[in-house]
Amino acid sequence: MAHRAGFVALVGLPNAGKSTLLNQLVGEKLAIVTPKAQTTRRRLRGIYTDPRGQIVFVDTPGLVEPRYLLHEAMLEQAAEAAHGADLIVGVADAAATAGRAWALEYEPPAGISAVLCVNKVDLAASAHRGSGSPEALADFCTRAEETGRWHGLFQTDARRGRGVARLRDAVMDRLPESPPLYPEDDLSDAPVRELAAELVREACLRELSDEVPYAVAVVVERFERRPGDRPDYVQATVFVERPSQKGIVIGAGGSKIKRIGEQSRPGIEQLVGKRIYLELRVRVLAKWRKNPAALRRLGFSDAS
Repeated sequence: MAHRAGFVALVGLPNAGKSTLLNQLVGEKLAIVTPKAQTTRRRLRGIYTDPRGQIVFVDTPGLVEPRYLLHEAMLEQAAEAAHGADLIVGVADAAATAGRAWALEYEPPAGISAVLCVNKVDLAASAHRGSGSPEALADFCTRAEETGRWHGLFQTDARRGRGVARLRDAVMDRLPESPPLYPEDDLSDAPVRELAAELVREACLRELSDEVPYAVAVVVERFERRPGDRPDYVQATVFVERPSQKGIVIGAGGSKIKRIGEQSRPGIEQLVGKRIYLELRVRVLAKWRKNPAALRRLGFSDAS
């Protein structure tokens, strides 16, 4: 049997469940997941390997109407992932009117095949009337297939893993014949620092409310591997846009930043395979979402 390998871009609107789907497809938590839209800001590659071949799934930021230069950089990352893919998996929220409309209108890049993953079907199945009902879902799937843009349609409940194996098998069958693109034990090509920073940002998204979490960026400034039983040292900076946001992130007597550290530490320890000492600092980087130099400093190389 020929070995297959290739890049598969997961694209769609914010909150369609792309990151949850990536984690299920790979079998490990790589992408951060929160109920908030626009959680994903950067491309993240997750690698699945079995005897048949290797799939490099690329999680992408949700396709948004840009309000900030940050959004433009995110859209550029999503576009580059789609144009560089061997296959596109469009991910649409089964119970969301906007998600279904996107799936009916999306035009894959020329020459790149695409399949549609209708996600969150559990929510549609629990509805009894209106646009989220099972009948409306069936009608939408029929209309999506009739567009001729999708070369396959799959229904999933990524949160519970339902339908994910069938989708993964179909993706593998559609990839070109190729040797592995990465060592078979690799789960991602993302640096550990970047993954650790994302885990801190995930805790910020969960702990902070209103606009504050969207004004947060996280950079791991120092990551020191220490021998023996000594905890590794991780020092991360949480950037915000205004002094008032800095006070909210720190909290009364440091209570909020302490809670953020407590939430993110276990995930980082699982990532590095040992105990860590995590130090978090909070700094103001004024209007960083609109500032090209600040965005480049924070690792958004597409900002211009």
